[in-house]
Amino acid sequence: MEKNQQEQKVIMYPKASEVFVDERLACYFRPLLTFSHLHEGSVYQLHLLGTDGLYCEKEYKHAENNFFGFRYVAGKYEFLGNLDVFGGGNVEEVHAYLQADFAQNKQEYLKDKVTLKAYKERIMDGLAELADFDVDYYVEGFYSYEFTKYHYELTGEFRHITELTEDWGHDDSDVLIDQETAREMSGEFFMNLQWNVTHDYGIEESMVCGATERFRFMSVIGGGTVFALLKPEEQTVYLLEYFS
Repeated sequence: MEKNQQEQKVIMYPKASEVFVDERLACYFRPLLTFSHLHEGSVYQLHLLGTDGLYCEKEYKHAENNFFGFRYVAGKYEFLGNLDVFGGGNVEEVHAYLQADFAQNKQEYLKDKVTLKAYKERIMDGLAELADFDVDYYVEGFYSYEFTKYHYELTGEFRHITELTEDWGHDDSDVLIDQETAREMSGEFFMNLQWNVTHDYGIEESMVCGATERFRFMSVIGGGTVFALLKPEEQTVYLLEYFS
């Protein structure tokens, strides 16, 4: 898999500074991977992101039903929607708390193969008074993502947290789903487009450039496929987290 990723110019776990115009978005949209996409002679660096642990509780243009729009600015994303789509909780504060703990204890977590269940038992009491939204699922997504990312940074091997802590089997398939396959997988979404999104974005299946399975980076129960759609005439990228 690692060799194929290099051939496809895939960057795993790109830095927030290389993905977002405003890096603070990284606690809402976690950078999964970046891949190169050639369109009419121009190369676009498209970033696939995941919101595991957050729910679209409201609806805005460019932010509705796990469908998000971004302005493409020199290889980075500028969010066009409204973060209140996730309900307005203190996500940034909770994320900072979790990040501080993980930075301090990540070597122990990896060495002792601390499971998600054990981590939650350890961390949830400290969050009880801090969080003003239901953080249970957010904590699962955070730890799964950070644990997997840390292991990848140390070893160069992409492994899911359950494989590392609970001896689950290894998935050796390519992490980037190619354009043709991704378009086929998104067919159901476009067949029911009028019910899947409220606003008119002028999108179609031919704009799909690639995808990845979200659960491979985050909570195994999260599921869903993340698709990247490019609308070059508007320099806009749409991300869809779709659960078929």
